Parts: sequence; C-alpha cells; structure tokens
Amino acid sequence: MDQLRIKALIDLMAGSDLVELEFSEHNCTLKLWRDKEGAGAIARPAPAQAQAPSAPAAAPPTAEPAGIMEVRAPFYGVVHLTPAPDQPPFARPGDRVEAGQTLGLLEAMKMFHPLAADRAGTLQAILITAGQEVAAEQPLFHII
Repeated sequence: MDQLRIKALIDLMAGSDLVELEFSEHNCTLKLWRDKEGAGAIARPAPAQAQAPSAPAAAPPTAEPAGIMEVRAPFYGVVHLTPAPDQPPFARPGDRVEAGQTLGLLEAMKMFHPLAADRAGTLQAILITAGQEVAAEQPLFHII
C-alpha cells in the first residue's frame, strides 16, 4: 500500500464521524481508529492547558478578509468542477449560490463527495482547477 493511499484514508477518516476504519489491499491491512470522545493523540501538560483558554486563542486566526467565506477541502482528493466531463460547471465566479449548493465534487478512493457552500452569497473565486489534486484544508472557493 502506497503512502498516498494511506494519507487519503487518514484524511477521509479525519473529515468524517468514523471512529474506526479498516482497509485491506492485496496482503496488507491498515487499521485506523480514534477515541470516541475525539481526544487527540498528543496529551499536553497541565500548565499548557491552563494557559490555552484565553479569549484570543479561542477564535482561530483566519486569513480570510471580512465578509469572505472560504470553502476548504475536507480531505485529500481530486476536485471536479462539473457533474460530468460534457456538462457545465456547478457554479462560475459571479454566480449567486445558496447555502448547501454544490460547488464541486471531491473524489477520494473512487467516491465522490459534494463540496457545498456553507452560506448564501456570490461565488467570488474558484481557487483550483478541474482535475487538480488538493490537500486537506486547502482553500477551494471564496464566497462573499
């Protein structure tokens, strides 16, 4: 099993509610699991936890300008901007989009996952090209 496939499985699990995943290919079996409570694998010492819950640290810093929402890739995969190769794109820059509207598809492990707008607005920019491989959390679309 190659490292890209393992990375794709880890990203797939991270972007879902899965607690356990087992994948077999040829003579190799990969098992991934996490706590049901979602606890991280790395524990921090108590003093670091006491310092962490300050008001500025509670809101993660963002590079988004005010009023712009980024739609990010939930996991590693290949982006498709049309439902099929001979069909028009789901949306174009300047189009009005509604909350939940599909903007593209993310293909991972031969499964297609919709990339949807989190809110209504105008699609300002498509930051990737059709067929491009993307990493988890990579910005894909800007909506204003």
